[in-house]
Amino acid sequence: MGLARGLERRLERLVDGLAAHLFRGRIHPVELGTRIVREADLGVFETHAGPGAPNAFVVTLGGEIEPAEAVAEAERELEAVMSQAAAERGWRLEGPVTVTIRFGDGAASSASVQTAVEPGPGAPWAYLEPVNGSPLELRVNRSVIGRSSTADVHLTSDDVSRQHALLWREAGAIWLADLDSANGTFVNDERLTDVMDLFNGDLITLGGTDLTLRVL
Repeated sequence: MGLARGLERRLERLVDGLAAHLFRGRIHPVELGTRIVREADLGVFETHAGPGAPNAFVVTLGGEIEPAEAVAEAERELEAVMSQAAAERGWRLEGPVTVTIRFGDGAASSASVQTAVEPGPGAPWAYLEPVNGSPLELRVNRSVIGRSSTADVHLTSDDVSRQHALLWREAGAIWLADLDSANGTFVNDERLTDVMDLFNGDLITLGGTDLTLRVL
């Protein structure tokens, strides 16, 4: 599974920056980023909200140990690329992406990637703003909105179903689907009968609860 050109360009900058020496004689950062995404794809699993993927990656490179600053820069860029790739593919991540680079005894050209699922709070990528009250953070892609205490976005109104709607990012857009709720889901006062793409500032109504989407 390849990377979008924009993500490739981001990784290509590593060969000219602080981490340049890290990749000299080793795997190219674009190839490494592609390998991480491919390993995530191989680890995709089903969740209550759709496809989920690993979010923690340990990369072992051969050759000598490199300075901590260069390693940290490469880890940050690889984390950003994997986060964007997951959003593009519509994967649910149970926590923030972490990439840890280690060094082994193999040849400099060797590289291996291990994956894991490590739950934890991610950074918000959008908010749902009620008429009254504090904004509700969207921290998980493929967020279930509902009255259930286990919903990713918890609403207390009795006219909201336990699992009312699903909101997620995929293919460069934000999508909303009703989960067979009792009182329906509306976007800008139009009843949702199929999956719909959303835009910043759209009004989402679940039962009698109005929420405005604010994308970061």
